[in-house]
Amino acid sequence: MLGIFIAIGIVGPVAAWIGYSLLATQQEVLGLIMLFSSGGILYLIFQSIAPNVPLKNSLAPPLGVVAGFMLGLMGQMLMS
Repeated sequence: MLGIFIAIGIVGPVAAWIGYSLLATQQEVLGLIMLFSSGGILYLIFQSIAPNVPLKNSLAPPLGVVAGFMLGLMGQMLMS
């Protein structure tokens, strides 16, 4: 198990470098990959955080997560 974690620590940065070097000129493809990944991040948030929040017929917690993500994305777009 320790070997797997060490391999993940090595493979992750190498894969990021390869992806960056191959996709540096293809902004559309990189944007689509990031869009797909953001959906995965939202899914993970709902799987781990949202089930622990008592809703009591309120949509505030899930809408707060989506609004927070949207605010972060807008901030990133304005900075670049």
